[in-house]
Amino acid sequence: MKTMKNAFCSAAALLAAACGPLESPAGTGVRQGPDGEPLKVLMIGNSFSICALDKTPGIVAAMGGKLDLASLYIGGCSLERHCRNIEAASTNATFKPYRFNRNTLGKSSTGKRSANIPDALAMEKWDVVTIQQASHFSWRPDTFEPWGGRLVETIRKLAPQAKIVVQETWSYPPWDKRLAKFGFDQAEMYARLHRAYADFAAKYGFDILPVGTAAEYVPDRNRLFTAPDFHFNEEGRYLQGLVFAAKLFGFDVRGCPCKPAKMDEARAAAIKAAAMDAVGRAAP
Repeated sequence: MKTMKNAFCSAAALLAAACGPLESPAGTGVRQGPDGEPLKVLMIGNSFSICALDKTPGIVAAMGGKLDLASLYIGGCSLERHCRNIEAASTNATFKPYRFNRNTLGKSSTGKRSANIPDALAMEKWDVVTIQQASHFSWRPDTFEPWGGRLVETIRKLAPQAKIVVQETWSYPPWDKRLAKFGFDQAEMYARLHRAYADFAAKYGFDILPVGTAAEYVPDRNRLFTAPDFHFNEEGRYLQGLVFAAKLFGFDVRGCPCKPAKMDEARAAAIKAAAMDAVGRAAP
């Protein structure tokens, strides 16, 4: 994995200088940060967001963009738990339950350390803050509120300059046993979570990072996972990075010059097309 990751990042670094921003589809992208600075993005999430740190920085660099990407991570963390963690931090400054990771211009800039949401929101003038529901609740619209609204209030209070964007997470692969417990298949999980995220984002006027939708557009979707895991494998993380680059920067990632070292060109082209199709359909 380390060798493959290094090969991907090396290709991105070599091509970054030559590959400027491409024409963006209408309605997408927040472009660069102010005055040519890196776009500063903070993800408040869980294992379905921290994985964006793997491929997104290299893809953005290869497309000529500048990205400062940070992650607040607790595995399986729901919107409700985020809000309860904010409440706990308000009375106890030493309460720092999140792992904080950061990648600035392709390099880890902070290592691994602990943090809480209020401190992280106040540490920088973030351009974008992404939020999402825990995957096991993603298909249940009743779990989004009131917690989503409370999290939004906190972000608006502590980072009023930031654009809030919702990451649509993905449905589980068919081998995940929780589907049977839910009482439906992968396709139904996607249909439900897609509607739940769309309704939540529409309520607040937020854009969506349509990662879950992009996964549905990829031929042989299950290749984005490695059984028995329900997290993205390298192909899935490549797709996620492409969606982030296309949506946040407005890049046409069909022209992205980098791909995982062991991925053939046809597969890379199919994943790029899926990312652009999803972002195009999600555009306001």
